[in-house]
Amino acid sequence: MPPRGRRPVPAGGGHPERWEREAVGDSAVTIKEIKAAKRRLSGVAHETPLQRARALEPLVEGMLFLKLENLQRTGSYKIRGAYNKIALLPEAARRRGVIAASAGNHAQGVAYAARTFDIPCTIVMPETAPRTKIQGTASYGARVILHGRTYDEAYAYARRMAEAEGLTYVHAFDDPDVIAGQGTVGLEIVKQAPELDLVVVPVGGGGLLSGVATAVRALSPETEVVGVQAAGAAAFVRSLERGERVTLDDVHTLADGIAVKAPGTITFDVVRRLGLRMVTVTDEEIVRAITLLLEREKFLVEGAGAAALAAVLAGKVPAAGRRVAAVVSGGNIDLKRLSTLIAEPAEAPAPASFGSEPPPERRPERFSAGVSSSAGAGEAALLPSDAPASGAPYSDEPSDRPAGAAALPGAFRRDPVHNASSG
Repeated sequence: MPPRGRRPVPAGGGHPERWEREAVGDSAVTIKEIKAAKRRLSGVAHETPLQRARALEPLVEGMLFLKLENLQRTGSYKIRGAYNKIALLPEAARRRGVIAASAGNHAQGVAYAARTFDIPCTIVMPETAPRTKIQGTASYGARVILHGRTYDEAYAYARRMAEAEGLTYVHAFDDPDVIAGQGTVGLEIVKQAPELDLVVVPVGGGGLLSGVATAVRALSPETEVVGVQAAGAAAFVRSLERGERVTLDDVHTLADGIAVKAPGTITFDVVRRLGLRMVTVTDEEIVRAITLLLEREKFLVEGAGAAALAAVLAGKVPAAGRRVAAVVSGGNIDLKRLSTLIAEPAEAPAPASFGSEPPPERRPERFSAGVSSSAGAGEAALLPSDAPASGAPYSDEPSDRPAGAAALPGAFRRDPVHNASSG
């Protein structure tokens, strides 16, 4: 039986909303596919609030709304695309299991979705991934492997594992089914505020922007959609300037959720086809947005989640006299890291030298779910659940964290299974 609220998947994995795209060999996502994803996600992902940010409006001289995906299950929008992808897999592929690479939020989305379908799940995360995101991913039952210093290194390793073990790779952004799932954020925005002038979206590999822009353009063509990248990880911006995909040698930003060296092939095509504009924000501007969201709106938000608002506050996109929505894409931030970022008041100049998160101490390569972590109580409290740590619980539904996955001090233990080769 499929999970509650799901329609059975045909034996071949085909779905009517895909046929038109596949018949013409087009990788672009359609509004029909996004609407179908929205139906699939009913009862799985929350329809998060689009909340008026009145306390911040004097700073932008316009009407400002926040799409609060930090209140989503797992603490970010990523559950939408991950679940939609897994729901569309043939049954045989689901039984073999799924694998993904992620710095954290996609990892948790895939792990949660895989647990919903009761299928095996492996997640490869870079060694620099925030500890809270590693813990959260393991708590959903995934096998977690730490490999490499960047997302791209973890991605290459996960791809090799997928081929070696016959697993389905769930891409973080460059997959039409994932993009369709992320596009449901755009459906909700248009439904909740149909007369917006501007929607601002954070961008790493471009999956969220591609989905949101496709939905908004289809349903509200007069609404402008703008993407925002961290200045230290602006691969998409450079690619649009060059007219071809560019891979950066390195990325440097505190916004680990959008620290990607290159845009996706599919997402780059979608963004160019739609003629979308993109801007960059500095880490200092991101920290100011994090601080203001905490001080004035009482929301705890991660760096990537604050990037869109940072662009609005910094005047990178014109907001004066306009109705603007900023997508707050996630709220999974380490409290210890947060304390170093907001040492100065939001109105004061930000410190001149922050860089990426300091390299963590060496961690074991494998963790198994259902065990407590070595994090302090402050960090443990940030483990994602159905009621994320970024504010009051969005719904009254009870948490469905697996038994034994409570965030208590302790130590991870090594998982003895599968010594994957890096070759």
